[in-house]
Amino acid sequence: MSKPLIFISCGQYTTAEKALGKSIYAMVEGLGMQPFFAEQVQDLKGLNENILDHLRDCSGFITVLHPRGKISRPDGSVHTRASVWIEQEIAITAYIQHVEKRQLPVIAFIHESVGREGIRDLLHLNPITFTDEMEVLAALPARLQAWTALKPIGIVPLIKTPLTSRTQDGHAIRQLTYSVVNNTDSRITQINGTVRVPAGILKHWSSSYGLDAEKSDDPEYRIFRFDERNTRAILPQSTMQITSFDFCIQCGINDTQQGDHLGGLLVSERKPALTIWIDGKSYHIEKTMKELSLEAGGN
Repeated sequence: MSKPLIFISCGQYTTAEKALGKSIYAMVEGLGMQPFFAEQVQDLKGLNENILDHLRDCSGFITVLHPRGKISRPDGSVHTRASVWIEQEIAITAYIQHVEKRQLPVIAFIHESVGREGIRDLLHLNPITFTDEMEVLAALPARLQAWTALKPIGIVPLIKTPLTSRTQDGHAIRQLTYSVVNNTDSRITQINGTVRVPAGILKHWSSSYGLDAEKSDDPEYRIFRFDERNTRAILPQSTMQITSFDFCIQCGINDTQQGDHLGGLLVSERKPALTIWIDGKSYHIEKTMKELSLEAGGN
């Protein structure tokens, strides 16, 4: 992930809550950051992949606490609780900050009826009180502007292609680069990973890539594996290029055996990918050729 990840912890019980979460998602995305708005999950695999991993890697945390009903306490007082899921995500975020010794910016909104309880009673969230979802959307933009300078957290796989090219055999040749960003304070000495490249765009290239080729189950892609034997140690707060490939879009189009228009559409949807395993954790990125070109400033 090359953009800072913003975790959106918002209820999805009512239509208004779902609409609010989606509006916050669009607002975050419009500022050039990568939002994550979790769908409800029902198993441990979903919990790990959809929530815990994203909480671990988020650069900012937005939480909106809606009321979830009243309870009577033993002393006779009545208390309005928030969503259990939201409370858990706040607690997990607090734990991650404590363990990793890092500050995580938080923007919190709380419905005026929701009381304080649990670990949230001990945290300094400084939540903004609201009565209607529109108040959240009105207050959020000004606070999000300060987050546009945030950087991705942790280990970030990166795929890029500059617009610059050279000519070979009458075809424009560009470069596809695969890198890993180490936004941690630790030196990485052990790493494993795979690189996936659309096969058709590699027709001009016949030499070794410096990586170990692996059998691919999909003839449209070539797979290469790497580890610390063919990379070097990655210093803290630095970026290391794993490998790069010269590629040719026209050859990719020809390889589809379709016309330029349909072939171009097919090639534009091919997805280079990079998967990295470090310290028992996996990091993955895949983007279409079209997305990579747009990020580089192309059409």
